[in-house]
Amino acid sequence: MEKNKRSFIKGAAILGIAGLIVKIIGAFYRIPLTNILQRGEYDGMIYYATAYPYYSWLLVISSAGFPTAISKLVSERVAVGDRKGATAIFKTAFRLLLIIGIVTTALLFAASPLIAKLADVPGASYSLMALAPALLIVSVMCAYRGYLQGMQMMTGTALSQVTEQVGKLIASYSLAFLFVKLYPGRPELWAMGTLIGISISEVMGLIVIYWVYRRNRRKLPSYKLENMPISRSTLRRVGMSLLAIAIPITIGASIMPITGIADTVFIKRLLQARYLKLGFDGALASTMAGDGFVALRSYVTPLINMPAVLTLALSMSLVPAIAPMRAAHDRRGIRKVGTTGMKLAMLIGAPCAAGLFVLGAPIMAMLYTKVGASVDKYYVTGFISQILSMKPGQEVPIYAIAGGIMQISAIGVLFLSLVQTLTGVIQGMGKQNVPVYFLIAGGILKVLSMIFLMKFTKLGVLGAAISTVLCYLVAGAGDTLYTISHADIRLNVFDVFLKPVISAVVMGVCVYLVYGAVYKLGHPTIATLGSVVIGMLVYAACLWVLRAFNKDDLSYMPASGKLAKIFRVRMK
Repeated sequence: MEKNKRSFIKGAAILGIAGLIVKIIGAFYRIPLTNILQRGEYDGMIYYATAYPYYSWLLVISSAGFPTAISKLVSERVAVGDRKGATAIFKTAFRLLLIIGIVTTALLFAASPLIAKLADVPGASYSLMALAPALLIVSVMCAYRGYLQGMQMMTGTALSQVTEQVGKLIASYSLAFLFVKLYPGRPELWAMGTLIGISISEVMGLIVIYWVYRRNRRKLPSYKLENMPISRSTLRRVGMSLLAIAIPITIGASIMPITGIADTVFIKRLLQARYLKLGFDGALASTMAGDGFVALRSYVTPLINMPAVLTLALSMSLVPAIAPMRAAHDRRGIRKVGTTGMKLAMLIGAPCAAGLFVLGAPIMAMLYTKVGASVDKYYVTGFISQILSMKPGQEVPIYAIAGGIMQISAIGVLFLSLVQTLTGVIQGMGKQNVPVYFLIAGGILKVLSMIFLMKFTKLGVLGAAISTVLCYLVAGAGDTLYTISHADIRLNVFDVFLKPVISAVVMGVCVYLVYGAVYKLGHPTIATLGSVVIGMLVYAACLWVLRAFNKDDLSYMPASGKLAKIFRVRMK
């Protein structure tokens, strides 16, 4: 029993580290890519940003729920010594995922022109077709991943995930440069070449996971049983068991990709209608609508999602911490972990939100060539008023558009941090579906509010940003209230919420003043980077003054002993 426990913990750690590496690479992947695909008046990112959400949604069908379902059922069969049953599960899942892969690949490929037309970006059909083969490859790969995970062989999944991400960097960037050189003035083909790189990276991931499978073949139940015939009744029974586990997980994982699809369908179309109504000519209206869409999806969203790497790591540490407490009916322990989870989410989310609110636009100007090229004067405020006061024929610079979207979206970082962290707490309490329900409610509100705000108000693309904040607000508030009530938490509002918020506000004011002073001396990059460093120091000082940490908070953080000395916390 103790050996199995150690094996489980080791496996979870391997997957957790790999997941963190994948998230970090994914967070930075789009920044250089955006600069590669934007050349002068041509913008390949609008085709990339239009196609990817459809791929993400179809990918969820095979990659979200099935590996979990396979690993659960295989581990149960192995635990009771049922080698034939474990093999039947693997073979059934492989066939089922192969069918799903073929269907989703054919569907995306055939529907590509229609999807591109629906999004009002006709050239995106090439990008959609380039992504289609990846769906079949991932489906097959997920069968192997789930099977090896069920055998507590997590290294295969971890290696294939990291290989995918590294392969995506190499193949996508290489093909992006190649297609830009081969097809000047054809941004739709630049995006297609980039996305062919994703399909290639999935092939690399499949090769790695299959190599791990073959290498460990003799240890697996399927060894010597690969030619075992499976009856139709067994196929049907196992298939239904797999679907019963996979479908709820898939539904939950589909919410955010579906809201991404809603963005591609509505944002550009509604923006163009708004600009035409304001009196812009058709070409300028189309250009500005594309700028607004790309600013939201390609400039702002990657930066907004970066703090999620920290909250994901926190969430991964909270799930195994709270699960044994639930099993032991340790309500006091659950209460402490729930409180700590909320507090750490605020301590991470509040400074990230304040920092992006003040410095989001300068950071984007530093990272993205097109954004930086549109900066004509110093300001980190006034973006929203520029967008709202737009006059017919007046083209607002992309710096201001991206800055306005960022300042609204930054507010959502706080709620997103709560969503990700408390999802780990609630799942550890054994209520896996509860966060899904809140996210569904938030997703529905996002789509409805986006259509209303963009169609019936003067907010334009800011309405899309507000709708995303509302989505995370509903999900975050729901998770918080559920955790407080079901963990029986006696909440200290000042300690959990106000200390991080006060510290973040003081930090934001200092960062604003420092950035303005240094920028006026003619050093924008130094102003941005220096302000980030000053902000970190000011935030840490505020936490020190307010005694924001206690021993429970630090116990979930690395180097807790050193942090305890710095922040005057007794760990005993």
